[in-house]
Amino acid sequence: MRMRPGFEKQVPYTRNASANPWLPDYPNSPDLRFNYFKLLNDSWAASRPIGTAPSGARKMVGVIGGGAAGMAVARELWRSGYAVRIMEASPRVGGRLYTQRPPSGAFTSYEFGAMRMPFFNDEAGGETPQQSTNCVLSYYLNKDQQWNGNPVKTFAMLNDFPNPGKTAGGTGIYMNSGYGPNDTYPTPTLIPWPNGGQPQNPDLLKVAAKVDALIDLFTKNIAPVYAQDGPAWDTLWQQIAKNYDKMSFSDLVFTDPVVNYKNDGWFGGFGMSAYESDLFYTIGTGDGSWGAFYAISAMWFIRCVMFGYSSDLQTVSGLNNAGYLPMYNATPIDNNGRPLEKPFYRGIQSLVELMFYLQAPGAARSLYSACRDGNDVSAAFYVNTTVSKLVRNAQNTIDVYWNDAASPSMTMDYVVITAPIWSTQLSIDFQGFDNQTMLPWQVPAAIQQQHLIASAKVFFPLYKAYWNLPNVKIPQLIVTDTFVQDAYGLQWSTDNNDAAILASYTWEDDAVKLISVDDTTLKRKVLDELDLITTSTLGQSIRNYIDANAGVVFQWTLQPTYHGCAKLYRQRAWEQCYDLLAYNQTYSRASSIYFAGESYGVEGGWTEPALRTAMDAVIHLIQNSGGAFNNGFQFTNYPKYDTAFTPNERYPQTGTT
Repeated sequence: MRMRPGFEKQVPYTRNASANPWLPDYPNSPDLRFNYFKLLNDSWAASRPIGTAPSGARKMVGVIGGGAAGMAVARELWRSGYAVRIMEASPRVGGRLYTQRPPSGAFTSYEFGAMRMPFFNDEAGGETPQQSTNCVLSYYLNKDQQWNGNPVKTFAMLNDFPNPGKTAGGTGIYMNSGYGPNDTYPTPTLIPWPNGGQPQNPDLLKVAAKVDALIDLFTKNIAPVYAQDGPAWDTLWQQIAKNYDKMSFSDLVFTDPVVNYKNDGWFGGFGMSAYESDLFYTIGTGDGSWGAFYAISAMWFIRCVMFGYSSDLQTVSGLNNAGYLPMYNATPIDNNGRPLEKPFYRGIQSLVELMFYLQAPGAARSLYSACRDGNDVSAAFYVNTTVSKLVRNAQNTIDVYWNDAASPSMTMDYVVITAPIWSTQLSIDFQGFDNQTMLPWQVPAAIQQQHLIASAKVFFPLYKAYWNLPNVKIPQLIVTDTFVQDAYGLQWSTDNNDAAILASYTWEDDAVKLISVDDTTLKRKVLDELDLITTSTLGQSIRNYIDANAGVVFQWTLQPTYHGCAKLYRQRAWEQCYDLLAYNQTYSRASSIYFAGESYGVEGGWTEPALRTAMDAVIHLIQNSGGAFNNGFQFTNYPKYDTAFTPNERYPQTGTT
């Protein structure tokens, strides 16, 4: 069996073959099948917004959070005629899409947050990520700014993300102090994994074959069902949930594989031995440790890997023609006169900057321009603004309190919360909301019980992209079982003097153990470890190419407005996930509160669910407020979550009972 490139697991793209144009292609969301790209693209083609606000007094919508979800909600509702007020706790837009330019101003930048971007494109069929019509992210980055008459058309610059086994500079695997799995090598060795080839170790290949076998069995059987309209998919997805929601990822690793699938939603597991699990925990299939996910629900792995989040992953280096775009390298000002970070339209943060600073299709101006126009009451934006209390008043509107103020800062008809779940729990006091029909106990309990994982990154600029130099044997990527975990050489341009290294990238326990280490010590220890690895195995020092004095450490757990990097969840969390995922459908009409963002979805760690949940909030708010939909879409076209279903959470651990 030929092993796929590390971390990337291509699935069999299957196009919607039904007469229902709102059904997406596979892979897409398993919980709610809807073609959000079509919704946005139809709006783009007609130069009309998704919907139209109800007539009469303009409806006021408060949006908490200026990240991808918050900005998407604000932009689409503002285009539809609602007045929006965006409240962001930090001094910048972008949220957990956080691109930081190095001090030198080099083009290659540091992605503190999300950095691998799936576009759900038909890779096997020759469709590029730029051509994808199966992805909200693709719409905004590849289509939104291509409208006729746009004086500065732009689009995202995409390149293959340098994943293990899929990078021109090669990958080296270092474990067990260089002696490899089961002390295979007599001297310290960096196991080579050439671009497009195989890691040259038989034990790692056996582990990879078991992972690939489950993915292949799973996806080839679900893809044709997913792409059909009708109830068959819902039945299959519920069978899968009954089988796997009770399992942790660790359970999936040890569960025996299925040889003959019986059309019952049970595909078994990887069937690894204890030794193989130890390898997978510490080094994966050569693509890095999967140990951080062992305590996470198997359903998270299924929702992500089986539904396109690990296929044809891309780097977004920024927007084309960035220097000609509005507000480039200028200092934006919020509605209280406070400065924001300058937009450079670089990295994945450019997605949020596009939605805020660039003119929307069919609109006369950008959302930011509307915010800055003192005569335009349709939009306002506030940074350094932490929402501390939401009070439902006697007029059935919502008083919004900022920064622990004693009196309301504003009153909104509706509020959309996009802040991460733990920020919501720790910052916002909800008062006056009925605990049966508006905010039942299950919802705050779900916010409390869901899990934000830790993540840490250590970056340095490089003097040279060393992997392109003659006679340098050090690979572009180094995957380790040390505290460093993984090191990625990064280059966003063809200039060999413009490069950086993500010298350490850790998750969960591997990141938590670093929290108490001060930044200076951590940077030194990371460099010492990488130097030991390359000198002991290759006789060459990676330190020669690293600017050791300009390193940056970023710990998401220490960020006060986030408290963590991405939402994952434990086993048996179906009900808690759906309490948040289906909140807009179930409770928002009564409460006038809506949730959107990665924290309220079920594919934690990715940008696409932030955008999908944003569109879900927009659709339900327009419907519940008495607005109308445009461009041929009707609310009856929008599917519903099955909130009556709950999987069997009792043992036996496996099987279809």
